[in-house]
Amino acid sequence: MKYVSRLLFLLVALMAMTNCGQRNGTPITETDELVKQNSMYYWKTTFDIDSTDVAFLETHNIKRLYVRMFDVATEQDFLNGTTEIVPIATTKFVSEMPAGVDIVPVTYITIEALRAMNGKEDEFAPLIVERLLAMASYNNCGDIREIQLDCDWTASTRNSYHRLCELVKSELVAKNIKVSVTIRLHQMQETPPPVDRGVLMLYNTGALKDPNTYNSILHIADVKPYLRKTSYQIPLDYAYPVYGWGVKFNNDKFVSIVSSEDSSVADNEYIRYERPTFAEILEVKNLVEKNFGKPASGNILYHLDKKQLENYAHNEIDQILAY
Repeated sequence: MKYVSRLLFLLVALMAMTNCGQRNGTPITETDELVKQNSMYYWKTTFDIDSTDVAFLETHNIKRLYVRMFDVATEQDFLNGTTEIVPIATTKFVSEMPAGVDIVPVTYITIEALRAMNGKEDEFAPLIVERLLAMASYNNCGDIREIQLDCDWTASTRNSYHRLCELVKSELVAKNIKVSVTIRLHQMQETPPPVDRGVLMLYNTGALKDPNTYNSILHIADVKPYLRKTSYQIPLDYAYPVYGWGVKFNNDKFVSIVSSEDSSVADNEYIRYERPTFAEILEVKNLVEKNFGKPASGNILYHLDKKQLENYAHNEIDQILAY
C-alpha cells in the first residue's frame, strides 16, 4: 500500500499542476517569523481571481492568502477489497497569484482518511508535505513560510491527528516552514495539536441540519459555551465568516444547501437563509478577543468570493480585520 499511496499522491499532483507564471518572493531566513497581517481564505477547486478580487485584497491590505490545494480522503478499491488514502478535489490554477501576497497551502483531511491512516502517520506525513510544496512550487506561489492542515478531528482520533501534525512539523523544521491547523470550537476542550499556531474557526458553529437552528454559520449563543477558557496552549488567530447560503428543508428534514439567491421550493419545502450580519460578527469578535486576546498573526476572512463580499461594506470588512 505504501508505494501505491506515494504514486497516487505524486502522480495526481503532477497531472493537476498548471504553471501560473513567475512570482518573485523574499528569501526566508532562520530568523523570519510570521508578522501580523490581514488574511483571507480561498476555498474553491479552481484558483481564478480577477481584477475585482485583486482590488479587494489591495483595498483591505490583505497580505496572506490561505489556498486550499487538495483534500485527503478514502477511496474503496473493490477489486482488491482495500481502502486507499488518496488526494481528491485538487485545485486547478488558471490565474496568477496576486503580487505581494504570501500564499499558505492548505489541505483538508477527512475524518475517514484520518481513521484509515491510524498507525501509518509516518507514511502519509511526508506525502502530504511533499505534495503541498510541489503544488506550491509548480504554481509559482513564491516562498512558502507556512502550511496548514484542516481536519474535523475528535477525541477518538486526537492521538492519530497529533502524531500526524508532529511528523508534518518535523518534515518542515529544516525548511523553516511553520505549521498551523484549524481549530473548531468543539476541539477547544481537547489538548491542541503540537504545531506552531491554530486558527479558531468562528463559522459553521451551529447544527446545520436542525430545523430549529437560528443560524448555523455563526450565532453567539453557539460560541459562548466553548469560550470558558481564558487561555490556550498554542497561539491563536481567528477566522470570521463573510458568506451566506440557504438551507433547504422538507417537512423539517434537511434536504441540501442552496445558493442564497435560490428561492425555488416544492410542496412542504422551505429555505432557511443564513448570513451573519456585521453586528453579529463584531459581537463574536469582541467576545473572543476578551477571552483570548488579540490574534497572534492577524484576523482571517472566510472567504474570497466577490458575490458574497458585496453584502458587507468596506468599513465593515476593515473593522472585522482590525487587530
